[in-house]
Amino acid sequence: MELIIELRKQGWLWTEEYMWHKKNSFPGYWPNRLRDGWERLLHFTKEKKFSMYQDQVKVPIGDWAKTRLENPTEYDKERQESSVGSGFGVKRANWVDKDLVLPNNVLHLAAEAGNKSHSAAFPEKLPEFFIKLFTKTNDLVYDPFMGSGTTAKVAVSLNRNFLGSELSEEYFEVSKKRIGQNENVKKFFQWK
Repeated sequence: MELIIELRKQGWLWTEEYMWHKKNSFPGYWPNRLRDGWERLLHFTKEKKFSMYQDQVKVPIGDWAKTRLENPTEYDKERQESSVGSGFGVKRANWVDKDLVLPNNVLHLAAEAGNKSHSAAFPEKLPEFFIKLFTKTNDLVYDPFMGSGTTAKVAVSLNRNFLGSELSEEYFEVSKKRIGQNENVKKFFQWK
């Protein structure tokens, strides 16, 4: 919460919150906590209007639609307002004949099982989702904590330009090796 408060003081807008549900959270035992089954992902922007390419991350509507929307009732044809007065509502008839819909803000992905020479490695599908959602081909992706280079590798594979920072010489070399396997990578720089 302190991070959120400090970023807001600096003028950042807390736009959205996502959750990465780790479908295979690592087993373990700690005397004062439970296993890490999820991670919080915070979305901040500097402006209220920003680029978002929702069509790039749409998902299949699901089997429920086959029976639920086959014969919409009068109830389904009218907008149903939220019972808590939030202003949100739903009109199920809007989903008739749709194959794809927006995903929700919970990403169900397995944690990285392969050794990426980093203790906090995450699956490539995690940055892939956000890179597709917020950038288009040739846009710039910046990772201020590059680690083992997962975000860089995905950005380059999606034909985005990439810039990253990493303090650890060891992690920088791991990133360089992983990213350098792609023919689109042109240069590596290291600042000390």
